[in-house]
Amino acid sequence: MARIKGILVLLLIVILGLGGFYIYRNGWSMPTSIGSLFISRDNATANRVKTALGTSKRLAGFPIDASVNNGIVTLSGQLPSDNLKSLAGEITRDTTGVNEVNNQIAVDANTKPSSENAHIDDLEIRAAILEAFAKSPELGGKNIEVKVENRTVTLSGSVETQAQKNGAEQSAAAVDGVAAVANNLTVSNPQVVTEPAPNVPKTDTTVDLAKQVEFELYKTKAFDILTMKITAEDSKIRLAGTVRSIAEKLLAEKIAQSSLGVKQVDNELQVLESSAKSGATVTPKK
Repeated sequence: MARIKGILVLLLIVILGLGGFYIYRNGWSMPTSIGSLFISRDNATANRVKTALGTSKRLAGFPIDASVNNGIVTLSGQLPSDNLKSLAGEITRDTTGVNEVNNQIAVDANTKPSSENAHIDDLEIRAAILEAFAKSPELGGKNIEVKVENRTVTLSGSVETQAQKNGAEQSAAAVDGVAAVANNLTVSNPQVVTEPAPNVPKTDTTVDLAKQVEFELYKTKAFDILTMKITAEDSKIRLAGTVRSIAEKLLAEKIAQSSLGVKQVDNELQVLESSAKSGATVTPKK
């Protein structure tokens, strides 16, 4: 038994010696056969992140790069707003294989998507806006011209009331991919105002708080407000309805929580599964 132990100790000394010689000759580096496993995993994660960013209409075409090292993703490139930068970070964080996100994307308001994507995006945005107007009881049939260039929407023509003008701008801004809206609509009947319902106080702080949060979400131009329902009870906000990604759900909660007067946010938004990826019917998920 002692002889066997002596042999084992000798073998251990030989192995340690060979390991020390390898480190002396090659430095402290992992053999290629083992290291390649981690490199392959990081490459797969990088591809998933780039695909996820590319499928977002608000991010597609912008110069964004993702490098991965042991599951830590570093985002670089340029985007035109802080909200889009935050969205890119949330989409990346929600991607399989990502352990941490280092968001180094620079914000430059003059950043534009690549020209090959811009024209197709503009056509899709215009079609979506016209469809939204046609389905609206207030805007359907109205004399509204829609022009889209580099994701910037210009509305011209005429509507009857200021409320219709504001509604047209909000509907256009809510369409996926819209960067900005220039509202050049004229109002033919500016004196028409919506009268308050009888026996309903003109000032309701609860309604005002919900409207304030809705406006803050609308200003980001990152959400389709028409699919969301925002209600308030005292200082608590409830977010319901649907959004297009987990990133939008998290961003909506963050914006609502930071709104003046809000002390609590109940986030009941549901995320729509992408039928483009699964080929299945679009259904909401928690």
